[in-house]
Amino acid sequence: MAIIRPIVTGKTLAEQRIDDKLQLLSELETAGARFGPVPGVPAPAGADSNQSLVVLVDRTTRRYGLGAFLKRNQPDGNSSIRLRFENAPFDAMVSWLSELQTNFALTTVSASIDSAQEPGRVNCNLVLAR
Repeated sequence: MAIIRPIVTGKTLAEQRIDDKLQLLSELETAGARFGPVPGVPAPAGADSNQSLVVLVDRTTRRYGLGAFLKRNQPDGNSSIRLRFENAPFDAMVSWLSELQTNFALTTVSASIDSAQEPGRVNCNLVLAR
């Protein structure tokens, strides 16, 4: 027991430290998403300003599981796009919009969001711009 107890205790403490660090990381990501990009700081890697908005929206909506809910995808000039989602999961929409702002410097110019028939689902019209 004298040999095993310190190992078990050390493992438990290490697991607790990992949990604490994951919680801190989650809080920092939430705060970062809330405040958005810092003016004067270059966009992160992957924020290709030459990439077509249609391609960017297609790729990111698929990654967030929103591709099936995107019903309209209409470019509005070179720097903005109009989108229509139907019956989309609200939490995924918020996370997706946060990524677009944080990683790709896209802002939501306008948004019209209505609740859908299912709880946690929304219908929305968005205009996004660089």
